[in-house]
Amino acid sequence: MDIKTFLNEISNEIKYNPVKKGITDELKSHIEEIKQEYVENGIEENEAEEKAVKQMGNATDIGKKLNKIHRPKLDLKLLILIFILIGFGITISILKQSSTNNNYIINTIIYMAIGMILSICIYFVDYKKIKKYSNFIYLFATLLIILSTTEIGLTINSTHFINIFGITFRPITIALPLYIISFAGFISGYNKNNKLKICTNNKEIYLKKDIIKMIILGLLSIALMLYIPSVASAFMLSIVYFIIIFIKLVKEKNTKGLKILLGTLGTIIIIFTISTIRNPYRTYSIFKRIAISYKPEIDSSGRGYTGILQKDILENAKLIGEANTDIIKNENYIINNESNYTFIYLLGKTGIIIAGALVMVIILTSLKLILNAKNIKEEYGKLLTIGLGSLYILESIISVLMNINLGVKIDVDLPFVTYGGVYFIINMLCISIILAVYRRKDIVEYEEERIEENEKNT
Repeated sequence: MDIKTFLNEISNEIKYNPVKKGITDELKSHIEEIKQEYVENGIEENEAEEKAVKQMGNATDIGKKLNKIHRPKLDLKLLILIFILIGFGITISILKQSSTNNNYIINTIIYMAIGMILSICIYFVDYKKIKKYSNFIYLFATLLIILSTTEIGLTINSTHFINIFGITFRPITIALPLYIISFAGFISGYNKNNKLKICTNNKEIYLKKDIIKMIILGLLSIALMLYIPSVASAFMLSIVYFIIIFIKLVKEKNTKGLKILLGTLGTIIIIFTISTIRNPYRTYSIFKRIAISYKPEIDSSGRGYTGILQKDILENAKLIGEANTDIIKNENYIINNESNYTFIYLLGKTGIIIAGALVMVIILTSLKLILNAKNIKEEYGKLLTIGLGSLYILESIISVLMNINLGVKIDVDLPFVTYGGVYFIINMLCISIILAVYRRKDIVEYEEERIEENEKNT
């Protein structure tokens, strides 16, 4: 059998067309190397070709194995975990529906349908195409925040909202993941040769444009989060930025960059500590707020009020069933109405075992996201998975700890579980991007080869 026939048989077994040429070209190169070794050992060219092909093995078997490896894959495990989380969210909607006149269940189904339709569309789109729109995505996120501070926006309890066609949502709900997506694009598109020359005192100084751009836009996005204000979002965005940069530098084994990054972080912590210590009132306020989060009795009628309610639910919670407390039965309590208290509400309504099951699913989902990020080879996809996955993990950990009085009270919801239209849809879209990255994890290198070749031909 000659090389052409051998490769055609393999190609016929590979079902995903975009990777066929890349795989067969790679195999052809390998066979040619083996053939050349035979020729150098004195074997005639035709016989050498037959021996090289025979050495490779059965073409049909090879094709089937390659087809199994190099094809789009659905991350079924992650998808199942997400649907379980959504199931908890539906359970909460049913519980709220039974105690109020609001259409929680109908609204949840509508939001789920919208989210699934949009998610399916994103899932089948090549995620790498998002990268070239990083600047536009950043600009859109910034405009959302700015618009919320104008006449178009609404301000409720010092929090900015936007109302479009009767739908009210917080701009940070959309802006936060968009900033992460755009930043992943900036990092993966970094070009160290893109320099800015500055002449001063007869000296030429070269500054790396892309680094300056990332620093300015990164700090601006955090500053806008604080301006809204949303300290929680600014905090989480800062951590996600740090994780993305840290992973990028570790992957490149950039020791100098790591030292600068850690040095910068240390400097910020020192400056914050000094500024806090120099302002006794601020120091007292910060430490008091932290103390109240863990021991709400310190200010039971003020900031510790919700903590007292949470503590009462925790102390009276059953293994299965509703807690023996009026707090969880009376819909007028903040625990039953505010989205931030989803976890403690579920625990009070259903019991410790159900709430514990939710925690287990959250942990398993977090671990799956970490494993996905580890196994993705293509840089942009890896950074997207790290960034959006880190956001989910941070929101989940902060929300659960806050609900059981083991974390500072900040404005963070529980992904996929907390009731909320736009927030729920955005979470689904973020996961669909992660699933889209996973879908192409074993085919992306061959797709890129095909794209590069097409560009050369045109």
